[in-house]
Amino acid sequence: MAGSSTKSPSEHSGPLPQKPEGVPAGPLDWDGPDDPDNPWNWPSSKRWFGTIVPGCFCLLVTFSSSVYVPGVYEVVKEFNVSLTVALLGISMYVVGLGLGPMFSAPLSEVFGRKMVYFVNLPFFLLFTMGAGLAHNIQTLIICRMLSGIFGGPALAVSAGSFVDVWELKSSGLAVSVQAIATFMGPALGPIVGGYLAERESWRWTMWIILILGGAMMIPLYFMEESYKTVILKRRAIARGQELPPKPDPKKALKMIFTITLARPSVMLFTEPIVQAVALYSSFAFAVLFGFFEAYPVAFQLEYGFALGQTGLCFLGIAGGLIIGCIIYLVQDKLVYAPALKKHNGNPPPEIRLVPAMIGSVLMPIGLFWFAWTAKKEVHWISPVLAGAPFGAGLVLVFLTAVMYILEVYPPLVAASAIAALGLLRYLLAMAFPLFTPNMYDKLGIAWGTSVFGFISLALMPIPWVFQRFGPRIRALSKFDAVRT
Repeated sequence: MAGSSTKSPSEHSGPLPQKPEGVPAGPLDWDGPDDPDNPWNWPSSKRWFGTIVPGCFCLLVTFSSSVYVPGVYEVVKEFNVSLTVALLGISMYVVGLGLGPMFSAPLSEVFGRKMVYFVNLPFFLLFTMGAGLAHNIQTLIICRMLSGIFGGPALAVSAGSFVDVWELKSSGLAVSVQAIATFMGPALGPIVGGYLAERESWRWTMWIILILGGAMMIPLYFMEESYKTVILKRRAIARGQELPPKPDPKKALKMIFTITLARPSVMLFTEPIVQAVALYSSFAFAVLFGFFEAYPVAFQLEYGFALGQTGLCFLGIAGGLIIGCIIYLVQDKLVYAPALKKHNGNPPPEIRLVPAMIGSVLMPIGLFWFAWTAKKEVHWISPVLAGAPFGAGLVLVFLTAVMYILEVYPPLVAASAIAALGLLRYLLAMAFPLFTPNMYDKLGIAWGTSVFGFISLALMPIPWVFQRFGPRIRALSKFDAVRT
């Protein structure tokens, strides 16, 4: 999938020559466009292994966010707390997912992707075990947050692994795999957790994470490092070359702080592109977390479903996620690929907005469909199927948000913009499970879900406006957005 025209240029076709005495070490680079150590030149099987393994780690981390949901009422009874307090086991975990990359993900730039996975996974599992063994609500909530902190870097670093292995302009299928890993986890969690909580106890929603996480250590061990800087440093040491001088620690720390925290915060308040894209994609993601409470209300109270049966209703959303990825791949082949050829490999970023335009229509359809058919008079299959257009719209909006940002901004600025998306996404996802139960108690299923539907209608014009006025909006950017 990677052509030679996209690889790092180099004049060397063989091993790098030794540095003459007294000459400072220069920057390291690949030996040439066909360097076998370059992940873009790895065999397809090896590249897919380097994509799927981090994707499975993402799937595990996001699965952990929602598998706890079906056991929340048992937590209420066991620890004698309110539903809102018990739901902090979800919300604080999501807070951890947002905080984790700020502390751990930058380490991948120094020690490599694989090292971050290997260090964080055991701690993620350790605090998951602590949550499963908790004898009071405080321990449960704290351990859930800490497990989220150590799981969160998987979501950020896996994006880095993806960029290491694939060239962005020709990687539609790989992008879809990453999206499935990110969103299928929350959709599958209630399905598995429902039967575990019903037949065993809420603690088994933690034990299943330990079992799956332990199995993850095996493929992680065999996965090779994909980060260019780390690969080249290790190779230089093996060849006996002198490494380039290390950057000043203070400057390096300042850059990391800027990229991961300072600049993302500024961009959320000053960049219209980031504001709009982050708000839309974050809202879509947060509604999924709101459904963790909406579905039990609808299917247990209206249709009398048991926990396990209620969890199975999330299959509608899961199917929609797959449909959304298929739509993205078709669009990538029929719209984006021709645009690449037409514009000599550099089409306008607005070409990336087509999937979100489709998703912006599908999402409110799914929300209103669910809102007004989730009642006894209507067969239960109708609200289940309503999850499909919502799930498809969700993944289309999210994929577009990430790819549009990557097209619009230079790499380091894009990294900050993606961090801003993640920050707002997890802040909203933290809040939605906490207020959704009260909202549904007061408004009911129909009007409660319609609130989400009306908000999605208000946000619907965003991709259409950017499609029409994108170049003008990009011209207003303070961060050197592309001007094509």
